[in-house]
Amino acid sequence: MRLVDKQVLRELAGPFVFGVMTFSSVFFAGTYLLKLTNWVMHGMSLVTAAEIVLLVLPSIVVYTLPMATLLAVLLGVGRLSGDSETVALFAGGISLYRLVVPIALFGITVTASSIALTELVAPVAYGRYEEIEAQMYKQAAPQDQPFVVRDDGTNSLIFVKGGINTKTGVLKDVTVTRFADGRPLIVIHARRAEWAGIRDESKHYRWRLYDGWSQIVGTDSPAYESFGEARTKEIRIEKTPEQFSLYQKSAARDTDQMSFRELTELVKYLRKHPDRPLDQIREIEVDRWNKLALPISSLVFALLAAPLGIRPYRSASSVGFGLSILVIFIYWMAWHYTSSLAIEGTVEPAVGAFAADVIGILAAIILLRRASK
Repeated sequence: MRLVDKQVLRELAGPFVFGVMTFSSVFFAGTYLLKLTNWVMHGMSLVTAAEIVLLVLPSIVVYTLPMATLLAVLLGVGRLSGDSETVALFAGGISLYRLVVPIALFGITVTASSIALTELVAPVAYGRYEEIEAQMYKQAAPQDQPFVVRDDGTNSLIFVKGGINTKTGVLKDVTVTRFADGRPLIVIHARRAEWAGIRDESKHYRWRLYDGWSQIVGTDSPAYESFGEARTKEIRIEKTPEQFSLYQKSAARDTDQMSFRELTELVKYLRKHPDRPLDQIREIEVDRWNKLALPISSLVFALLAAPLGIRPYRSASSVGFGLSILVIFIYWMAWHYTSSLAIEGTVEPAVGAFAADVIGILAAIILLRRASK
């Protein structure tokens, strides 16, 4: 049986690598090639251009892995079937279900790899790409963009005009407005706020303010106090640098550089403090579930392609290409439709994200039962 598994996996390896390279090249050409060519013509070095290619590849490969899996199984099983090797296996007592085992394991491996890319690699790489893009357009880097955060723990509204440096735990140009009974009580402004917890874990929610002032408002004689670089003011803000960075990313409405965990925390926050229309919040929640639904489609495509790849007569590999494009088109249509329903509020976000995968699994079960007869 191990020989059978090795033979099947050997047939899948070549088409899979070819599929990843081909589909990724098409995605890159359609999305980034023209922009990158323009940057090179305006003075970007080839080294930086190569770095950009490496930085955007993880985000692209996440989308092309399922397509490559589908193509690999269709061509691999198709070749086994076209050379009558499946007939010999079935005659030797090996069932179709047993033949599908290494294919399913292959799909699970690709799914796990895709999730790892989505959670660990793609967000960091894409964030670096956005920094380079901002430099080319002479714009503020993503981490320097302004944002507003509501802090329930201290009943405060925090406006960060100059952005955040997550590594050093520093906010730039910060204004904190404390509220009491729904009215502003005190306004504090600082050129720089440094997270005290970066050096002392016991001060997890303490921030040191530098070069600013504080003023009590809503009274006849408001109290005013200033402080400089030497004399700091320490206040409580129940947010860490990572949480501030998360809310800053959400303000840009770009979920490509956010992991499933980050999107989960963001959705919880937006449900409590909606700062945008409800359909946009639902869209973020759909994107969160798609972080899992899209990688799982690799397993779905592998199971779908196994019975589709078995054919009684020899046929050209172009049939596998054509069939893979058709299946991908049907899947993406279903996925986009159900995701749109979830964004509109017709179905739950998780249902909209996973509906296409569920339909694909059911179709695979039906096709496998038919092919095994």
